[in-house]
Amino acid sequence: MPLSRTLVPLLLVGCLSCVPTGTGREAAPHVATGDLDGARVALEQRRRERPRDVDVRVELGEVYYRIARDALDDRYDEARYLAFLERSVSEFLTAMELAPRDVRPHLYLAVMDTYRGDLDRALRGFQNTRRLSRSPIAYTNIAEIHVYRGRLAEARRWNDIGVRGGAPYGAVLFNDMLIQWHEGDLDAARRTFARLKRSHPDMIRTINLARLPEEPRQFEDFAGYCCASPACGPYMTHACGLLSIATAQRQLSEQATLEELRIEMERVRRMRRVYDQQRELEIEVE
Repeated sequence: MPLSRTLVPLLLVGCLSCVPTGTGREAAPHVATGDLDGARVALEQRRRERPRDVDVRVELGEVYYRIARDALDDRYDEARYLAFLERSVSEFLTAMELAPRDVRPHLYLAVMDTYRGDLDRALRGFQNTRRLSRSPIAYTNIAEIHVYRGRLAEARRWNDIGVRGGAPYGAVLFNDMLIQWHEGDLDAARRTFARLKRSHPDMIRTINLARLPEEPRQFEDFAGYCCASPACGPYMTHACGLLSIATAQRQLSEQATLEELRIEMERVRRMRRVYDQQRELEIEVE
């Protein structure tokens, strides 16, 4: 059974880099084994049966995004990446059109913006989730974006607000680890990693929806995965340099970049149309 809309926001984003899947029972067995195409087929069938089911739309959007990520990061297949990116964005936008107050599409689109390197838009997206849900986890998401922007004082401030609001402590610790690493306090980062591994292991097993090939045994293992991921490394270049680890950069051809921009412009157009009719929600589209 799919997770309810009231539960998903708390589970969805313990941290941007560690987004547990919200897939329902049709897709879950396939996702658990890494069979994303199997999950896609199951959810597409479910969508044909229930085209107005917001849960299915969100779940399928996630699976499409993960397929797109694998296509670019593992195969460097730009055509497949763009095809599934567009499908993913379309599913999340359809979910918004069906349920404008549902926080999940905003969460996923902000995660996607982080991967694409648009931190300003990602921050705007997480601010929108805060307006929609008032969940304390939104504050720790915003804190993580500020870490990636190199604004560590702001990151600490938002992390502290999350603590006071009751955000899951694993998310707070994860941000603490990133801040400590960013500042060069590697001993503190190692200690925080050990606490996460002991008490909140899921927080260190995933980066931007992509499950790590192996559970990191020590901080340097996690750092290596982060630095090698286009979803993490570009934001932590200085921190990776402290460990003498090269960072992976997300690379697209000029043609693919233009196509990605076209997808983004269509996204803005559809979001504006939805929220022009929902002005009381105070959602920022641009």
